[in-house]
Amino acid sequence: MIKAQTLKGFRGKKRIAIFIDAANFEVSLRSLKVKADFGKVDQYFGVSKVVLKNYYSVDFKNSAQGRLFTYLKHHYFKLITKSIKLIRRRGSSNLRKANFDVEISFDSVMLKDKYDIMILLSGDSDFVYMVQELQKLGKKVVVVSPQFRTAKELRKAADKFVDLKEVSFLIKEKGPLWARKNNLSTAQKSIIKKG
Repeated sequence: MIKAQTLKGFRGKKRIAIFIDAANFEVSLRSLKVKADFGKVDQYFGVSKVVLKNYYSVDFKNSAQGRLFTYLKHHYFKLITKSIKLIRRRGSSNLRKANFDVEISFDSVMLKDKYDIMILLSGDSDFVYMVQELQKLGKKVVVVSPQFRTAKELRKAADKFVDLKEVSFLIKEKGPLWARKNNLSTAQKSIIKKG
């Protein structure tokens, strides 16, 4: 279960929504040389308290990522996906873009009546404004990301910050489960192939 001090001060707040910024989260996992066991996420935050889990990711339409998506759906994650946008630039290499800052921010407000605490798995400073606005609406925000990969402004804005390496749903790189068949660096490999 989540450590008591992580949600200390959140008395009376019961409903938890998890928003995963997959690109940011995957890079964080690689930097820690771990994988996530998405089947244990609910246990960590409290099974009866998790009311929604959104996973925002580029869809590379390959079989490895397809296995990950199937695994996530099996564990009741809602997938929000889109294709990478190719921006052609004269005189230099093309730019690939597909972030989910707008989608996560929009959904966090549209779904505000369904949760009391938002768990954001991202360290991106672009979410500072979203965090501040959700707090004005009475929401608590917990940011989960490696300390060294989390913007100082985001750590400061969040009601709580949890260093990703402290959570119990991580598996060492050589870990079992679907990780043997699928590597969370699928996105990076696909970008390199297309580049």
